[in-house]
Amino acid sequence: MIKNRTKVSKFMSLLLRHRPQNFGLTVDKYGFADFNKVFDILMKKFPGLEKKDVYKLIENAPNQRFQIKEGKIRARYGHSIEIKPGGRSHTVPEVLYHGTSPKNWGSIQNKGLKPGKRKFVHLSISVKDALRVGKRKDRHPLILKIDAQTAQKNGLPFWKEEKVYLTKEVPPPYISVYKDK
Repeated sequence: MIKNRTKVSKFMSLLLRHRPQNFGLTVDKYGFADFNKVFDILMKKFPGLEKKDVYKLIENAPNQRFQIKEGKIRARYGHSIEIKPGGRSHTVPEVLYHGTSPKNWGSIQNKGLKPGKRKFVHLSISVKDALRVGKRKDRHPLILKIDAQTAQKNGLPFWKEEKVYLTKEVPPPYISVYKDK
């Protein structure tokens, strides 16, 4: 059993999203790395860790950050390294949401949502998920409502990774402040 799931998960994020090269790890164009190599790196950092614990951590994670497939593992989203997202989504919900700090609203109104240090803008399928994400940036986040279907009809590409949609950016015309009814 993993003693500190959060530390293991954060280290896996660092390893697979941001700095694989620092650990001699190679990822393919979709962000997949050999699971056994990743596990060897994890074992050095967390002695006593077992493969079954890593599988359980991934399977039981509510946000589904990681994916294991055919002996490989990847982070589904949140990359600062160059990767290609998985399958392009041909249909998106009418509305998606994004949680941010209220101090960013002026810039977003003028320039739209940009990925910042990441490669993609992350959009949530529910207000609840956007609120959870936004609270990482501000105790009282601003929830933005994205007119996703119109944006897609006008050529904005979206990719789906479990409960998160990714896109390169969201221009201002598709963004409004979510107002709780």
